[in-house]
Amino acid sequence: MKKSLKSSMGTKKNRIKRRSGKIAGEIVRALMVVGISGGLALLMVYAYNYTICAPFFKLGDTIVRGCAKVSEREVRELAGVDPSMNILALNLDKMTDKIKGNPWIKDVSIGRELPNRLVIEIVEREPAALIRKNEDLYIVDRNEEIFKGLGERDCINLPVLTGLCENGAVNRCLLRMAFELLDYISLSDTFPKMENVSEIHGSDIYGFSVFTNNQMLIHLGFENYDKKCERLNRILLDLAKKDLDEGCLKIDLTDYNRVIVQQRGYFERKRPKERSRTKI
Repeated sequence: MKKSLKSSMGTKKNRIKRRSGKIAGEIVRALMVVGISGGLALLMVYAYNYTICAPFFKLGDTIVRGCAKVSEREVRELAGVDPSMNILALNLDKMTDKIKGNPWIKDVSIGRELPNRLVIEIVEREPAALIRKNEDLYIVDRNEEIFKGLGERDCINLPVLTGLCENGAVNRCLLRMAFELLDYISLSDTFPKMENVSEIHGSDIYGFSVFTNNQMLIHLGFENYDKKCERLNRILLDLAKKDLDEGCLKIDLTDYNRVIVQQRGYFERKRPKERSRTKI
């Protein structure tokens, strides 16, 4: 019994020695992994700090492309570009958001050209018309989005859309149809051309009326603009042959099969002494 007890005790001691050796080895390996990882982390931090402070990556040139309404200087100021910056340390997302703060700018793309060049490409909004809202004028783009109020610095000569807002709300359906009319006018080779149009008034009931620069009022209603304008041009040519003043007229083409031509009474009382004819 004593021998068996001693042998079992010896076996346990040997087992403990083997396990303790394995545990010690695992601890050593874990410490080595931690040490190597910590060393690599410190090395990476040092390399990062060295890189963002290195004069080799100091911002040397900023290229801005796509500017028309907005100047390159304004874009740089919005982006917060500073020659002392390191190109690798720039927060491009934050710069993009700042540049988009200008209402004229629709989209922005910023890229790095190593070692020291920053390229900013902007896409500006394309103004299509002015719209009267709450007695003020706003600029609306080709996507029918009203993006800013008309300011003193905005040199824009575009038709004014009226009658499309009620109680501060825009009639989106009527606005969409107004753009269909604008698209037709911009592509048409006949009168009225875009440079002749000063205002387009919309109504849910009566459709659209066009005011020209020489005070002519043309009721077009809805749709069939090609047929109506073709009929209008025949009428204006006939007036020109008869040497009649085509200015200050009111022409109703709502039904292009039954055209009504009248003199506008208000402007007839205040007719200027000289008036240039409209080119058709």
